[in-house]
Amino acid sequence: MSFQSEEIVKKFNLKKVQEILTNMNIDAWLLYDFRFSNELALTMLGITKKSHLTRRFYYLIPKHGEPKKIANAIETFHFDHLPGKKLPYASYDSLIDNLRSSLLGIKKVAMEYSPLNAIPYVSRVDAGTIEQIRSLGVEIVSSADLISMYNALWTKEQFNENKPVANALNDIVYKAFDFIKKKIENSKSITEYDVQQFMMDEFKRRELFTDDPPIVGVNENSANPHYTPSREVNKKIKTGDFILIDLWAKVNSEDAVWADITWVGFVGNSVPDEYTEIFNIVAEARDTAFDLVCSRFKQGNEIRGYEVDASARNVIEQAGYGKYFIHRTGHSITTDLHGSGAHMDNFETKDERLLLPSTSFSIEPGIYLPGKFGVRSEIDVFITNTGKVMFTGKEKQKEVVAILG
Repeated sequence: MSFQSEEIVKKFNLKKVQEILTNMNIDAWLLYDFRFSNELALTMLGITKKSHLTRRFYYLIPKHGEPKKIANAIETFHFDHLPGKKLPYASYDSLIDNLRSSLLGIKKVAMEYSPLNAIPYVSRVDAGTIEQIRSLGVEIVSSADLISMYNALWTKEQFNENKPVANALNDIVYKAFDFIKKKIENSKSITEYDVQQFMMDEFKRRELFTDDPPIVGVNENSANPHYTPSREVNKKIKTGDFILIDLWAKVNSEDAVWADITWVGFVGNSVPDEYTEIFNIVAEARDTAFDLVCSRFKQGNEIRGYEVDASARNVIEQAGYGKYFIHRTGHSITTDLHGSGAHMDNFETKDERLLLPSTSFSIEPGIYLPGKFGVRSEIDVFITNTGKVMFTGKEKQKEVVAILG
């Protein structure tokens, strides 16, 4: 299995950006970076960390007309691949002169900024630079939704390529449960790490890429959302154990998008009530969040990431387990597993970004009982360009799998 190692460089699309600015009624987008402080801008402009950039730069994209490339005189060549007029600066005064002349006539400009730092994934421009641009008489708005529209939208080809991957993850989960069953029935030793490596072999056989091995957590380990077994640290699996499996993969290409699911099972012929009770609450939270997204799009009304989280969290809180739901409800999915679109989050942040057609995200609420077990149920959601909301993969988990049943 070959793994991606090169930095992904996307070609900058000026026409697409200017269409977004026009539709959003924003005069310009000002992309700023100093020593790789703004990864969002660098990715968008196709600038890798191999570039030797030591001074600040600004790339101004007006909704109409030619962009402006404001960079230190000794570093302007780094921007030769981008359209626009070069405006080199040497002194601080010449920098301000270039900014002032470039922003002349522009009233509203988008930057990687989030009011009150509500969305830290977007807040990449320091407060001093925000003050600097405001001092030139410009209103600054967040580029959060612009980034989603530019980076987070799937193409038809990406969707079609993702469908068999999502189906494959379901198949691999069932194969993993069957692998456990056969080992237990034949009185063979088996560990979390063995199951993890079994799934890695399945990825290799199917020519799928993953950036990290799957999570396999038994009993108390399933109550740690970021637990992962290793060759050195793992737990044996035996009859009567509860197991959580979280796996993610995509086709091994630069433009491929991810699939990401979590299922739970019990090593027995039937599932004890304590596991069923918690799973049912989590599944209700998952489905309530999904139904809210469906309803909003069916009505033609907007919905933002924090609202999806709030709907799932409310179900778990009403059931009395609110303090055991210790992470956001979901994340954007693009060519990055945790993508640049809206996250389903009203817990770690208040994500006010819009859910957009042609985007994907996970819904994965959980209840984690320290020292005992944790339940998470994760599905991936895709919104078509016509606003139809669907989950990818073969099926949602409806009950805890009785692995020996």
